[in-house]
Amino acid sequence: MAHRTPLVTALAFAFVVPMRAQTPTPAPQLRAVTHTAYSKNTELFAEWQPLVVGQTTRLTAHLTRLGDRFTAYTEAKVTLTLTVDTSAATAGADGPERPGVFRLNVTPTKVGTGRIAIDVAPATGTEHFVIDAVPVYANVEAALAKQAPAETGLVSYAKERSWEADFSTAPVKVYFPGAARIITVPSTALVRDGTMLHVYVQHTPERFEFREVRVRRTIGDVVEITSGLGETDRVVVRGADKMPRP
Repeated sequence: MAHRTPLVTALAFAFVVPMRAQTPTPAPQLRAVTHTAYSKNTELFAEWQPLVVGQTTRLTAHLTRLGDRFTAYTEAKVTLTLTVDTSAATAGADGPERPGVFRLNVTPTKVGTGRIAIDVAPATGTEHFVIDAVPVYANVEAALAKQAPAETGLVSYAKERSWEADFSTAPVKVYFPGAARIITVPSTALVRDGTMLHVYVQHTPERFEFREVRVRRTIGDVVEITSGLGETDRVVVRGADKMPRP
């Protein structure tokens, strides 16, 4: 009987047993950048893919009328100006694609750090928003290299859903800022989860953190928060009981 070498045996086995196909690693994808700003009457929630010179990018401006209940803008003219040094690129929309949603297609012409100005002209008067320190990259690879890790553990709640619901957010109220500070929120912001109390803290108008808080006392319609919230936090104050849980 012929003696097989280990190499011959291994080769014979390779021909008999099919090799398992390897799943290719998906290429990294650019994630949307967001910016939120407020005026007295309006919430601007802007989102766009990182800007690359020479490539047309769609910036979506979600525009909300503030009040006891948030509602979508149904009419307005919106203009965008992206400025990098002395180079400017513009875009505009004469009205919303659908209530609250305005599409602005802009093509950057220069690499660098720029500024986006967004002007909203409804019948009630012009609103002006500025987004500083907006990078424009030379190529997609440069944008991917600067991309921050995605936030995890947050609750998603689409703007369209919040416009349809009885919903609003507000910054926490702060008295005596500093070591002696007192932070309060409306009692409607509190959500009971078993024996614990939580609030929905806004990271963006579509992403929220379900955060545990501790309270001390109720004063009329507001509650004093002793831990869990900071002076710059913004929370859901209307509709929190209807929002999804983590």
